Amino acid sequence: MTEKTTGMTLKQSMLVYAALFLGMAFFGSGTPAAKIITARFPLFLAPFLRLLAAAVLTTPLLIIYRQDLRGISKGNWLRIIGIGAIGLVVFSIFLLTGMKMVNGVVGAVVMSMSPAAVALGAAWFLGDDLGWRKITAVVLAVAGVLIINVSGKSIQATGWPLVLGSLLVFGAVCSATAYSLLAKQVSKEVKPFLLVPLAAWVAVALFAVPGIYQAVGFNFFTPSLNEWFALFWWGIGPFAIGTTLWFMGLKSVKASTASGFMGAMPASGLILSYVWLGDKFHWIHLAGFGLVVASIGMVSWAHRLKEKEMQEKHKEYEGHSLCPC
Repeated sequence: MTEKTTGMTLKQSMLVYAALFLGMAFFGSGTPAAKIITARFPLFLAPFLRLLAAAVLTTPLLIIYRQDLRGISKGNWLRIIGIGAIGLVVFSIFLLTGMKMVNGVVGAVVMSMSPAAVALGAAWFLGDDLGWRKITAVVLAVAGVLIINVSGKSIQATGWPLVLGSLLVFGAVCSATAYSLLAKQVSKEVKPFLLVPLAAWVAVALFAVPGIYQAVGFNFFTPSLNEWFALFWWGIGPFAIGTTLWFMGLKSVKASTASGFMGAMPASGLILSYVWLGDKFHWIHLAGFGLVVASIGMVSWAHRLKEKEMQEKHKEYEGHSLCPC
């Protein structure tokens, strides 16, 4: 078994790697975008609008591949509903409420635990091998978060607000993990990129009543242009475009190769926290960032060794990776 990009031209390989990198980088940009949104938009109206934008943008995919929808089993329709409810609705509520309490740096580092959380969730719920490398990945991710939180360097909140805010963002990590694991199961029958509009419309339906209720009393002229941009970017960038790019790249490489690009997620989240949000840089942030990147590296290493083991048995190995949401 060889790398799936074998046989591709250099240009084709670079396009695949660019899709993987941008998919994760766009996902990482969602955390600082959510921070901006919390300052002006109500809790239910914001995700309703962002997911509506994503749903409308990606609906042409449902029209083009409408014949595929007829073959979706009842079980997978239930999983798609689960993706929309847990991976988008619950994710959005956790992230928005958490980011209201902490700054972009804390949020970006906590969200960077996602690859390790997916590895742990795959072992617990889908019977994937855990092993010491993935356990180490979890420990490194937690250590990175603790360093940022305990350092007290430019973290906006202190005491229980910091703890609660970090836990709420971690709730978003758990929701993203559920999204990724359910998407892995559904993608055996459904084209992965079709999950974007399907799950988005499920989430829009669930957010419709509280979202429209809040819209009635909301002054749509209050948010600034930057806040409106953050809202629609959160829906169109990380979720609609980011997920599509990630799935496009994922079908052409092994899990270990793809997981190596997950480092773009915390990098973009941190950089945008400094540039877009104006968070102050402290050297201790690099220590926390280094630990979460090392965590991602451990996950990639575990995938690589498992692929080699399965190759010797002449079997295909499909690891579980994070999906942008």
